[in-house]
Amino acid sequence: MNYISYADLSEDIRRNLYKLHDKDIDLVVGIPRSGMIPAYMIALYLNINCIDFAAFCKNEKPINGHTRKTGKALTSAWDARKILLVDDSIMSGNSMQSAIRQIPAETIDKTIRMVIYSTSKAPKEVDLYFKYVAWPRVFEWNIYHHNILSRACVSIDGVLCMNPTKDQSNNDVKYRDYLINAQPLILPSRKIHSIITSRLEEHRKQTEAWLTRHNIEYEHLIMLNLPEQQDHQQLSPHTRHKAEYYNASKLDFFLEGSREQAISIANATGKPVFSVEGNKIYQTGALEALYNNPSPHVLRNIAKRLKQSIPTPLKKQLQRLH
Repeated sequence: MNYISYADLSEDIRRNLYKLHDKDIDLVVGIPRSGMIPAYMIALYLNINCIDFAAFCKNEKPINGHTRKTGKALTSAWDARKILLVDDSIMSGNSMQSAIRQIPAETIDKTIRMVIYSTSKAPKEVDLYFKYVAWPRVFEWNIYHHNILSRACVSIDGVLCMNPTKDQSNNDVKYRDYLINAQPLILPSRKIHSIITSRLEEHRKQTEAWLTRHNIEYEHLIMLNLPEQQDHQQLSPHTRHKAEYYNASKLDFFLEGSREQAISIANATGKPVFSVEGNKIYQTGALEALYNNPSPHVLRNIAKRLKQSIPTPLKKQLQRLH
């Protein structure tokens, strides 16, 4: 699983700006929503005009702040000599094709179609891309709204809501209040396959109520079944039940709050685990995963990863051999 953060996006744009300097671009057009972020970054780096796609199609005037003037002022969007149409990524090419069908005919010949990331090394739908990133991949800006959540385990504390403080964790009354009133972080817009938590089974009612109040959809809620809170606090490792469930499942991804727990789960399963705290995906190598946990589940997980990593042209050749 390839993961692109906002920091990666910034670095990849900065490293590839040399590809744009000789193209005489004086207007950058961002395809909403995710294309607007790289569009504005490119426009600011190059000190040129930027506009969103809808405003461009209406031939509106690009608006800039008062701090810094752009290299060339435009009275209207279609006055630009050369237009850079930007999206964050391309896979099927449908978004870019749809955008091209909507732009005015008189601007097509002076429009450069561009994305930052491509899952193909020779995408036909764009004229330029900055970096090849193989599928499967996920971005920081869409990880909570990606269809991968239908094949994922998601922790609660530190992912969907704030972690409890030490004071809340050590006081039964305050902890129960936390369960009911925990402050949400980023709320997912897609249905989650399995929400899994170290919270005790006795707290299921409060946890379900919180999830319902924040409109979080899920198929399964996996909680820890221990008799007493004291035993729960002394459990070592805390991640055992998470790793066991993820390992035995056919799920492809795990969102965990703690960096330390994410690494432990990845080591135990050989499957990718995203850490909110570390803002990265941890994925153990095949040999290391087998050494840590030489089980049939881990072997199947590794075989699945190897199958996903085979390039599409090679897959087609292998299929023709059968």
